[in-house]
This record gives sequence, structure tokens and C-alpha cells, in this order.
Amino acid sequence: MSEQQQPRTLLVVDDHELVRVGLRQVIVQRFADRFPVEEAHSLAQALSFLERRADEVFLLLLDLNLGDARGLSGLKLLGRLYPRLGVAIVSGTHDARVREEALAHGALGYFCKTGDTGDLSGLLDTIERAAAPGAAGPSAARGAGLPSVPLNNRQIQVLELLLSGLDNRAIAAETGLALGSVKNCVSAIFLSFNVRSRAELIGRFS
Repeated sequence: MSEQQQPRTLLVVDDHELVRVGLRQVIVQRFADRFPVEEAHSLAQALSFLERRADEVFLLLLDLNLGDARGLSGLKLLGRLYPRLGVAIVSGTHDARVREEALAHGALGYFCKTGDTGDLSGLLDTIERAAAPGAAGPSAARGAGLPSVPLNNRQIQVLELLLSGLDNRAIAAETGLALGSVKNCVSAIFLSFNVRSRAELIGRFS
């Protein structure tokens, strides 16, 4: 595959506009127009973008605390849906345990928004490495578990808990949703992924 065929787009996913703008400026200062930068303010918006343009994206910069994804849940879901997509964490959390867990779940790097110049340099170096020819194929961002219908924020949250093995009552307790609402979300998720059971759904991501 030639360099011209390499995915060239960076996707910045953060629910704070100032952070997205700041990251865009840093990337443009270093790489000029070499890598187009796209933005998403939520995991749902990022998934919607990837559904349409996944083959263009070589690296996704992900905040750990989005309105519709807590902790490493967004990283784990992206890994299941797009197993070959490069994801680097850009977080406000200085926590060695979280960093190690993120790297163990496939993150290409973990960088603090409030870190020193070493964090910034490391982030830019990670972008450079991820963009190298041969780092990913033209269909690198495609996974086998893509939904046929985009999920909304609530359904994404329920999907994450379903994949963690929780039953409907446990999901209701975790999310604060009524049991009937959870059942409706589960039915919509099954329909979107064209499955009939939890086992079949989990199998799509194994």
C-alpha cells in the first residue's frame, strides 16, 4: 500500500471545546496541513463519524471522561468495534494505574492535558508513528461488530454494560434507568446488531 493510500485524518474526541481547539492548534503547528483534524464532542458523535469515514482515520485522541463514556469504557468499546484503529488517551487524570490499564487495553499512548512538555512531545511523536506507512491498512478502522443503525448515547452506555456481563436489573441499578427503559435499549441494540441474544451479541465482539 502506498503512502497516498494511508489514512491521514486525526479525530479528536473531547467534550470541552477549548481542549479540542488547543489540540488542533498544537497538531497544526507541528504538522501544518499534513493531517486533517476532525472533532467530536461525545463518543456517540465519534462513532457516527467513524461509521461514515472510518477508512480515513489513522488515530483517535480520546478523553476518558466524556458525557456518554466513563473511564476506559470508550476505549474498550472502540477496541471492540474498530480493533485496528489507533487510539491514544488525552486525559486530565494523573493516575499511573489508569494509565497502565489503558495501555493494557491497546491505547497507543497516555498523555495528560495538564502535563509538561514531555507529554506534549510524546503525543506528537505518537501521531508521527501512527501515521507511518504500513502502520495500518486501508480498512484498519473497520471492525466486524458495527451496528447497522447508529446507537444513541443511552444505548451506547447500555451496550458497554451488556458487554461487561450485567443483566437488565443490574444495568438499571447502574444507570438509574427504569427496567422497562433498559429492556427497550437492549431490544434496540439487538436489532441494530442483527442478533437475538446476549451470547450472540458478545460473540460479535469476541
